[in-house]
Amino acid sequence: MKRNEFLLIIICLSLLNVISVTIAHSPTVLGSVGSSLVGNPAADFNKSKTLRIAVVGDVDSNQGLTTQLEIANHYNVQLLMIAGDFEYSNGKEVLSNLQSHGFIKENTDIVVGNHDSGKEVQTWLGNNRTFGEVRYDFSGNKLALFNIDANIQFDCSSSQFEILKSQIESNKAFYKFAVVHQPFVTVKSNHPPNGEFNCYDPLFREGKINGVLQAHNHNYQRFNINGLLYGVFGTGTHDTGSSMYPIESTTWEGNDCLKCITGANGITIIDLQFNNKNSKHFVGWFLGMNQKVLDGFESYFP
Repeated sequence: MKRNEFLLIIICLSLLNVISVTIAHSPTVLGSVGSSLVGNPAADFNKSKTLRIAVVGDVDSNQGLTTQLEIANHYNVQLLMIAGDFEYSNGKEVLSNLQSHGFIKENTDIVVGNHDSGKEVQTWLGNNRTFGEVRYDFSGNKLALFNIDANIQFDCSSSQFEILKSQIESNKAFYKFAVVHQPFVTVKSNHPPNGEFNCYDPLFREGKINGVLQAHNHNYQRFNINGLLYGVFGTGTHDTGSSMYPIESTTWEGNDCLKCITGANGITIIDLQFNNKNSKHFVGWFLGMNQKVLDGFESYFP
């Protein structure tokens, strides 16, 4: 074999190796499109065309929460959702930390976790219920959240379910998300699913819910259940590193976990796009404590 031909073969093999490594480490993408990279979130964005939200659950009063709130500030998050369990050690300090970083009642949603006081959440929401529709004046009719309190009766025959059903089906917001602490969908871990999937999932679809934001398991999980995002965002710093919950399976009811990560704290940012009034499109990133993108995803809705 001639020397030039040998060098050409070496170069081709090297390029193939680079390509294979890139594919292996590409973020898993959710939605109706094929695989693609979603890149990194930009700190500056057009707020007339994008609403930036963030979600994290199982937080605690410690420096880790401060770091996560600083990340949210750096990326100019407009609406923060605490997906339950913020009162492990000192709930008042957690709320004070939120407020010191600009996350106040007018731009922060909190659902009740199993370690929380319903009264604290009622006071924060300014509502006599711990569940139901939550809207924010600054977003206009762009976004509505629907909090579910799985610490009280919420089965298919409950008054909570009937109230949520009425609110979800009548709401005309462009984007709609359900927020609950105990998950409907989760891989086998320390806490199993809450068991009410079969009546809530049809409601979410009929009511045009765009995603279900959950926590409770202290790790990160992302599913696409027949086109609908179900995520577990229990990546707050009540537990860290090896103390976070192990992931003992990679499927739920035959559905693969598109991205399951444990041992990594962080916060998930989701950009809701308003470029097309006839279709919905959002892009998301799970950012670690050093702001490294650990997962990226996007979803389209007609």
